Amino acid sequence: MLDRKSFQNSSSLFLEEGDTATVVTTQRGKELLNYLVPKGGVPLGGIVNVPIRSKIVLGVVWSNGKSSQTSYKKKKISKVLDLPILKSEVRNFLQKSSEYNLFSLNAALRLCLNPNLNLEKSYYNYFYVFGSEKIEKLTPQRKRVLDILSSKRKEPIGKSELISKSKVSEAVIRGLEKKGYIKKISVPINDSFAAIQATFSTTLSKHQKKVSENLRSKVKSESYSTTLLKGVTGSGKTEVYMDAIAEAILLGRQVLVLFPEISLSTTFVERLQNRFKFGFAEWHSTISKKEKRRILKSVLDGSLKIIFGARSAVFLPFHDLGLVIVDEEHDSSYKQEEGLRYHGRDMAVLKGLYSDAAVILVSATPSLETWVNVLEMKYHGEVLPERFGNATLPKVSLVDLRVNSLERNKWLSKEIIERVSWQIERKQQSLLFLNRRGYTPVLICESCFETLTCKSCDAKLAEHKLFQALLCHLCGARYQLPKFCPSCRNESSYVPIGPGIERIEEEVRSLFPNARIELLSSDHYNSLEDLKECFGRITNGEVDIIIGTQLISKGHNFPFLSFVGVLDVDLALKGGDIRAAENTFQLLRQVIGRAGRFEISGEAYIQTYFPEDPVMKTLCAYDDEIFMTEQKNLRELARVPPFGRMVALIISSSVHGVAMKFAKDLTKEIFSLQKYDVEIYGPADARISKIRKKYRVRILIKAPKMVPIQSLLKNILVKKKLQRTINLIIDVDPINFY
Repeated sequence: MLDRKSFQNSSSLFLEEGDTATVVTTQRGKELLNYLVPKGGVPLGGIVNVPIRSKIVLGVVWSNGKSSQTSYKKKKISKVLDLPILKSEVRNFLQKSSEYNLFSLNAALRLCLNPNLNLEKSYYNYFYVFGSEKIEKLTPQRKRVLDILSSKRKEPIGKSELISKSKVSEAVIRGLEKKGYIKKISVPINDSFAAIQATFSTTLSKHQKKVSENLRSKVKSESYSTTLLKGVTGSGKTEVYMDAIAEAILLGRQVLVLFPEISLSTTFVERLQNRFKFGFAEWHSTISKKEKRRILKSVLDGSLKIIFGARSAVFLPFHDLGLVIVDEEHDSSYKQEEGLRYHGRDMAVLKGLYSDAAVILVSATPSLETWVNVLEMKYHGEVLPERFGNATLPKVSLVDLRVNSLERNKWLSKEIIERVSWQIERKQQSLLFLNRRGYTPVLICESCFETLTCKSCDAKLAEHKLFQALLCHLCGARYQLPKFCPSCRNESSYVPIGPGIERIEEEVRSLFPNARIELLSSDHYNSLEDLKECFGRITNGEVDIIIGTQLISKGHNFPFLSFVGVLDVDLALKGGDIRAAENTFQLLRQVIGRAGRFEISGEAYIQTYFPEDPVMKTLCAYDDEIFMTEQKNLRELARVPPFGRMVALIISSSVHGVAMKFAKDLTKEIFSLQKYDVEIYGPADARISKIRKKYRVRILIKAPKMVPIQSLLKNILVKKKLQRTINLIIDVDPINFY
């Protein structure tokens, strides 16, 4: 158990029995609660159980309670859990992340210590040995069991092995146990992770080695720094930052590696196994509760050295974090868009700051925010300008659809068709990229020209041939194609408007009936194992044509892939928000970068009606810096991030009038912030005005960078009482404006 002796040589404050401890719990409600310290005392940061009303909830001792708060009778801490403390750097990170993102400290602690994991629970293996009772007449089945468990046997045996060897049923085993002829013993399962061995790369080029040494020196300093590792696709960024991981391991510190999509970690696991053998774990939503408990306890005590996973891993309570890596740092998937809103990349930098850890942001196409931080010398910068070995960057060409028009209801230009055909002839792979799931995004009635929409959302239904259904991509609802149009009631046939990847597959199969085709989107695999198998087929050359969404756009090395065709991307250029051009550029640069990563040179064709667009020009000329400078100037002029602050308030209710009234009342109070040069837009119906039967109203706040907008807003919001029929979402630094 935790006691004073464990902490007598530590800087952690130890509270004595009878003292008042201020505790933060994982329960919604008041952030700071006071409790009496039980017998044996408790350290600051100790993980405890405390009573709230009739419940016992998980909490952490946050500070020493003040005597002025002891005028009422306090409850006592129920139990001090036999777990390592939540260290001060973790508590400081949680405090700052809650203040920055405007969610409660309780919510931040829930992200850190999942109360449903029951951290003290232990697991056991059960074995059988001889019992103590005198053995009477036995059946042949029982005799076989006891013969295996003879007194000469030194090792106990598990149930499944005992049943298998004795060829008896489980009922026979239970009968012997009941009579006392055999005895079941329990042995705690050793759930610790294997020791890890660090090795450094021996294959780096001269320039890669120099960058590697610079990153390793940041880790060795054991102090905070953030470095952008920018490298063209295929330049060996992962191999370089693996050396930084090895350096942290040699120092005995822990490492966190974040990926925007967990599917990107499939090849990373193989690299980890080759370099470090064991001692690492993966963290994301599909990990079992038992495995999460094992990981969390090992992170807490410092025995687990490498964690890699999705954005939520940034909240894990590390014992001694020395390095944080954010791969594909520009990716919008790092933004948590459901529940509590936060940006995984930004929280990773904050985590590094409070942990005295080096942070490495990795990308071929850095976000404008990161790029500006390097320009302003807040971050360091390292560049890998060339592909590794003899590989070269793919040549990019535009197919001008104003000149080379497509056939009616066809989506592949003759230029792309010819190129794919040539690829098949020389046994090379082609990737056709369309960032749109399903068969068609819109179905329109031939009679009245109305579209089919979701009953619960303000969204058009997409047709999916895979599911033989219409899907709402917002709430996931499925519908059958109606026989009668809901609008005009005519028996109608529906016309598909625009393609999804299933429609592209249909066209490709008609053009190349003998080709081996792989369709890749989130709809087309059921598990990570299925996805790994698919990637394996592509890597082994068992596929001729890949048709995929952004799932295939980054982080994969396919030796036979040398041509990329980009389809129907123009709509993304006109996305209607401040990041539309930047996001499209990043996505296309990544997907084009899948081609020619090995010995065979790569090429990419982009079909477009806007060849003069800056994004298209940049992709062809590889003049990324000119494009980023233009985007920087536009944002600076508009005083939007990273040159200003933005906060979105999204109010939702099942009754539109209720949501709008609350939003108007709230806006009146926010108007007081205009004296700080704060701009307020709205309230207005959201661009997607209804999701899951909830009407949505938005308020957008724009403030100068130096204005402490979070604290100003918090002072207003804490006084605003929320009705049960209203939900308020606070989105600091929004990246979506729907």
